[in-house]
Amino acid sequence: MQPLPSNDAVQALLHERIRQKKSIAIIVGLIDQNGSRFISAGETRNPARPEVDDQTLFEIGSITKLFTAAALAAAIARGALTLDHPLSKFLPLPPDGIGDRTLKELVTHTSGLPRLPSGFAWWSNLLLHPRNPYANYSQRDLDTYLVTLKRQSFPRGAFLYSNLGAGILAKALAARENTDYAGLIAQRITNPLRMSSTYIQIPPHQQTFVAQPHTTSLRPTPVWTMASLAGAGGLVSSMHDMLLFASAALAGTPPLHASMLQPLAKACGSGREVGLGWMLRTSDSYRVAWHNGGTGGSRSFLALDLANGRAVVVLGNTANSVDQLGARLLLGYDHAENFF
Repeated sequence: MQPLPSNDAVQALLHERIRQKKSIAIIVGLIDQNGSRFISAGETRNPARPEVDDQTLFEIGSITKLFTAAALAAAIARGALTLDHPLSKFLPLPPDGIGDRTLKELVTHTSGLPRLPSGFAWWSNLLLHPRNPYANYSQRDLDTYLVTLKRQSFPRGAFLYSNLGAGILAKALAARENTDYAGLIAQRITNPLRMSSTYIQIPPHQQTFVAQPHTTSLRPTPVWTMASLAGAGGLVSSMHDMLLFASAALAGTPPLHASMLQPLAKACGSGREVGLGWMLRTSDSYRVAWHNGGTGGSRSFLALDLANGRAVVVLGNTANSVDQLGARLLLGYDHAENFF
């Protein structure tokens, strides 16, 4: 496998994205045998701090699911629970509902649950808040919806990516520890890894560090608020913190246990599996664990080259995908073409 690209080569790619109006602020983090480094370009469009560096805050979207999965892995390592425990052990669910779904099914997207909640509460929220669709979908809305779910309506076993399932998993893990999702992640993940700039709710003193999110047409749009489904995509983080997270994942440093990278279920397509939250992609040439994320105005990508001990993180403040960029930086153009 060829070495990771030089800083100058990455910088050229980032400036080209900005020229093509695919990015406004973008930052890449690289980890290899020489340590970690970051390369950034563009501007945050936050007047208080327009420069882009490793302290700039970006929405990471569904990469949040890896934090939820890490909290699960940490609890398993402590002997506090097992993957086979059903939801009903942690949440008050009716006997004819989805309480028999296991933590394993939720973390591997094989529970049969839909991608998002359905019904009037969700769709009315989407119409009222199209730029921030989760904002008013409350814990009460989620609890009411869960009571309506009947197990026979959702065949289990096949891979079906579900924000709802990840949100319920986070709710169950937090309930078990008598806290909320923010408290769970701080206690079990960010504090142990000394990640000091990863948040569900951005503190007032950190607002100056936020990269303003933008749509694909480069129009400003709000940071999403995910009140009840935060465990599916609600975190904001910096490149500084994401490099700590990626380094711990590569090394199998608790709470990011190496067991998270073991395949647990088949995903869609040859060479595609899912571990404890991580998407796993294998071929004759590489073995990669990865996840991406997206909100209404941000995109993220994180991938680990498991055979060579390397990682790539990409964070951007537009809704234009950074997946291909991340895969090409990690694997080179030829291998990245068929990665997704």
